[in-house]
Amino acid sequence: MAIIQSYPTVTPTTSDLVLIVDTSEDGNPTKTATVADIQSATATVSQTLVPFLITASPGGSSTFSDVKDMIYIDWTGGAGTYNLTLPSAAAVQYRLIRISNNGNVGANNKIDVYAPGSETIDGASYYRINKPHNGIQCWSDGTNWVVIQAKST
Repeated sequence: MAIIQSYPTVTPTTSDLVLIVDTSEDGNPTKTATVADIQSATATVSQTLVPFLITASPGGSSTFSDVKDMIYIDWTGGAGTYNLTLPSAAAVQYRLIRISNNGNVGANNKIDVYAPGSETIDGASYYRINKPHNGIQCWSDGTNWVVIQAKST
């Protein structure tokens, strides 16, 4: 008489489906990319340099969470400070974000760019933009934000 055994059926998930395998010279896999890896990377990589627009005014604040890599800040109102918080550097490892402003930002109306929580931006809790048409380019090292370029006027 035959013995019939049953095994649980497993439906593969997006993290199980390997799409890319890079092999070394000896034929052993060195890197793989699953559907989930690609979906995650696509969610954090910008597809355009069309800027994310922020209208800033004294006492205002926002937390940036868009996939765009360019932020253009339009200052309205009088003197004061607007606080912009970047996403977590750990959540968007190796991401590059550019921030620029219109000509209405100055010594009395400034933008403070914050790293969230205990993270830092150039070793401090915030980076100040306080000159017309001034901007920065910052990069996530996976732990903190680093200003790699700052426009001076």
